[in-house]
Amino acid sequence: MSSKRVKISFETVNEGKYTVINKSAIAESNRRIKDAMKVVVRNYEKKETQSKQQAAMLVLNA
Repeated sequence: MSSKRVKISFETVNEGKYTVINKSAIAESNRRIKDAMKVVVRNYEKKETQSKQQAAMLVLNA
């Protein structure tokens, strides 16, 4: 039993049917995502800091 290896790439899968996205469009999208995620990241960092402080208090009180 022999099997033939097939090279898979975007070109072979899409058969050349794909669109190149401009770097400026990607940069704009990344900026919008960063702005939208700013609040989420800030809340996460606050909760992480609180969690570390609570863990330190548990260690001190143990």
